[in-house]
Amino acid sequence: MKLNKIFLLIPVFMVLLFFLIGCDGVVLPIPVTGVSIQQDDFFQIVIGGEPYQLTAEVEPSNATNKAVTWSSSNPEVATVNANGLVTGVDDGVTTITVTTVDGGFADSVQIEAIYIF
Repeated sequence: MKLNKIFLLIPVFMVLLFFLIGCDGVVLPIPVTGVSIQQDDFFQIVIGGEPYQLTAEVEPSNATNKAVTWSSSNPEVATVNANGLVTGVDDGVTTITVTTVDGGFADSVQIEAIYIF
């Protein structure tokens, strides 16, 4: 009979523990599943002109870590800063890539830097 009381106390203890701890304190991370640059896949930028702002959309929109890094395959043609702002440097074509910190997903656009006289 004493053994039956112990078996009854285990579920009661588990229910009490659940209510005391609750589930609000547990936050599961939402992983990144992709990223896309919102501009066209190819465009031109004028050297000496206004920098061009690229925008990346991390998927899903409620991902926990939306941090990205930007890079240029040829910084002698165009550079890109940490916020996706592209500046033309010299004639040529380069690829600007955004990569998610979470998962390493990437998307790219090609940019042609040109002089206008």
